[in-house]
Amino acid sequence: MTDRTSPSPLPTRSTASEAATLAATVDRLRAEVDGLRRAMRSRGVIEQAKGLLMGRLSCTADEAFSHLAQLSQHTNMKLVEVAAGLLGVAAPPSAPQPPAAPVGSGPASDASDAPGRAVGTAEESRKADATEKAAQGEPADRATRPRKSKKSGKSNKASRRDGSLRAEPPGSPPASQGTSGAAEREVPALDTLTATLPVTPGARTLAAADHVTAPTPLPSEQAARYHLAASVLETAADGDDVARLVCTEALGATGAVAVAIAVLEPDGALRLVGAYGVPAQRASQWRRIPPQAALPLTDAVRAGRPVLVRGRADLARRYPKAAETLVQGEVICAVPLTDAEGTTHGAMTVSWSGAPSDGVPEEFTAALGQLCVPVLRRLDARADRADVGVAYGDEMWFRALLDSLLDPVVILAPLREGTGREVTDFRVDYANAATVDLAGRTGADVLGRRMTELYPGMVVSGIFESLLEVQRTGTPYEGEAEQFIEMVSGRLRSSTMTLRAVRFLDGVLLSWRIHDEDERRAAQLAQAQRLARLGTWQYDTGTGEMAWSPEMFAIVGRDPEDGAPRADAVADLIAPEDLSAATTVLQELMTQHRPQTLEFRVRRADGKPCTVRAAAEAVCDPDGEEVLALRGVLQDVTAWRRAQEALAQARDQLVEERGRTAAQHEAVKFLQRAIVHTPDVTNSASLRFAAHYVPAERVAQVGGDWYDTVTLPDGRTLIAIGDVSGHGLPAAAGMTTVRHALRGMAYTGAEPAQILTWLNHMVCHQRSEYIATAICALLNPSTGTLTWAQAGHLPPLHVRDGRPRVLQPPFGMVLGASPDAAYASGVVDLAPGDMVLMYTDGLIEHRGGDLGRGLSRLVGTVRENCADGLDACVAHVMRHMGTPNVRDDTCLIGIQIPEA
Repeated sequence: MTDRTSPSPLPTRSTASEAATLAATVDRLRAEVDGLRRAMRSRGVIEQAKGLLMGRLSCTADEAFSHLAQLSQHTNMKLVEVAAGLLGVAAPPSAPQPPAAPVGSGPASDASDAPGRAVGTAEESRKADATEKAAQGEPADRATRPRKSKKSGKSNKASRRDGSLRAEPPGSPPASQGTSGAAEREVPALDTLTATLPVTPGARTLAAADHVTAPTPLPSEQAARYHLAASVLETAADGDDVARLVCTEALGATGAVAVAIAVLEPDGALRLVGAYGVPAQRASQWRRIPPQAALPLTDAVRAGRPVLVRGRADLARRYPKAAETLVQGEVICAVPLTDAEGTTHGAMTVSWSGAPSDGVPEEFTAALGQLCVPVLRRLDARADRADVGVAYGDEMWFRALLDSLLDPVVILAPLREGTGREVTDFRVDYANAATVDLAGRTGADVLGRRMTELYPGMVVSGIFESLLEVQRTGTPYEGEAEQFIEMVSGRLRSSTMTLRAVRFLDGVLLSWRIHDEDERRAAQLAQAQRLARLGTWQYDTGTGEMAWSPEMFAIVGRDPEDGAPRADAVADLIAPEDLSAATTVLQELMTQHRPQTLEFRVRRADGKPCTVRAAAEAVCDPDGEEVLALRGVLQDVTAWRRAQEALAQARDQLVEERGRTAAQHEAVKFLQRAIVHTPDVTNSASLRFAAHYVPAERVAQVGGDWYDTVTLPDGRTLIAIGDVSGHGLPAAAGMTTVRHALRGMAYTGAEPAQILTWLNHMVCHQRSEYIATAICALLNPSTGTLTWAQAGHLPPLHVRDGRPRVLQPPFGMVLGASPDAAYASGVVDLAPGDMVLMYTDGLIEHRGGDLGRGLSRLVGTVRENCADGLDACVAHVMRHMGTPNVRDDTCLIGIQIPEA
């Protein structure tokens, strides 16, 4: 809530740079001041601890601080906690001495009979004796050692890690001046220091005639928190701040949830001066408590001792007429506010949501109440000197009213300086519950701070001068929605807000409203409508007015300056062929009052085709009889409808293509079956033949694998196998040409190498769109000689005596690669029982593998079962390796010379 941007003339670059530099400087100084404020809260405790160490160790102030710092490091405790621990043992506060019987356990005694506060105690005497014994080298009494904490089960935190520190003997002289001071002086352990530090004697000792038991000092842990509370209470700005510090700083470890402080007035009534954890409305209702009210708070004042309520049942039993209490909680403790002379000035009540694990600290709470008395006196005297009477917004009912507002509201008190007593700044005297500024600070964070310190950009932007004008003239300030910029921890934050300021008494009441959420939602809605091509409309049946969102004009192609059309002119925007359907939907909407949807075409002014989908509903009166308005949305679905039509067209084309592909596939399969069918060779006494063919897994892609065998006129047998590249009808036509050409050339009686040479010339001369691999072999049954040649095909396997081996292929490249390719022949002598296996690459080449690994697997598979004959061997290979290949056909043929 500082700097702002507006449509006014923009500042020059140098002015903007100076403003940014000033804002950054003020932000840094503000952080430093906050750090100093936090440090001042604990400075008093540290200074008192330094004084104790200076007296005990006979050292300087710097050396005492060095001792505290080293103890803090060794015990892993904060410096202020170490200091408070020392003070808590060396100067333990005593709880105010109550009368003989607690409230609720017997008849209440008159408050006037309460004895004065006892300061000297038996515990203090024991500690003094222990100190004297320690000075003489004797061990201190066990009773003076640090107490165990009930919560942790360990002794004072300050003595947890002091095993490595050597204690300085009590009463020993200070270190010699020749040493290097505190840096070389051995640090006494914290428990040794606390055991030997002198106990502060009381201001007076009870006379024996008082017959009153001396008060017991608070345990060391509570004493430490007491000294911390005493230090932070010095920084309290008002009664509410006192209650907050008591609840959070002093009693926070016990789980306290609420604190209320009331002071006595001359008529005996209690006036509420501070509250924390209490709703403003309840605090306003309990602003003044009459003396005759039966409550824990008034009982504590009358009896002069703590009053403890343990649960709702206990409250109802002891205070049946009290429907509720000022502070809400399961456990309530009320203590009187007494000074050192025993005079009661009021009462303080504390509540816990449940019973504290270590018990309710009644004595500690009573000691805190006594600690609050001088602080409240100081705050009251400061108000008297300022001559302001009741502080701005101090009335509880007024605070409750401001807290009920949804927007942030702060009350600014003027600060005057100089001889003319002119207002130069404002101080935040009150901030309601909704207060959260641009930096994320709540009302408690800004309370008591100067406006120029909180928001330095207001001075640059001119808003601060407007606030001064409101205070001087009483003329309200009403700003517009503007962007405000705040620098927090070196980073800029921005927000859109509207400010309002009016004069309040002698100060200013300032409020603001943040529009970020509204703007964000409006921007998101506009973005969604723009991206979805969606507009909203509403028609008032009573007035006949039509309201359109901005996107509606873009959809129908209408100029926004012309405004929304009249109801009777809407029909002109609908295509004539869709007007009848639109009229029917409108009648059903008016009569049946049910939501309706319709898709129709719009007549745009620019002539562009446009299809929209409308959804509408009727807004009826409470009886549901009369239609008050019609409202709905309109979405441009032209692109979607065009995509649907294109998709339908593509779907039809796909169905047609699938039909053609299926017919082609059937023709290819029929042609392939006709080609690979070989009825010419049967098993005989001189030769056995076996063949297996498995089509590819993708039935739509029929491959070009083929094989052939025939007995030639010269008595030799032709065995051939091959593979034509490609799939479908081109591959089937190619393998038909190659297979039949090879068979025809074999009838010439030529050798296999010559046959492949002629076949290669033919493929190259035809300029075919395919290439092919092939093996051409001629077997002479009378001699058992197998002469073969290959054209880029995989080598056959020769099996003899159960041992398969891969034949060394003679030279030859694939058919159709080069018309000048040369081919050579190889000769294998087959003995009775020998087998020769030929195959295509679909048998050994699968996805994710290679030919070498597949060939090795084939050799191993053949070796497993080749002793039972050709048919068994081929079946075994196809069973283990002949699974359908995803990309290619699989073909395996074999011959065997029968044994005699």
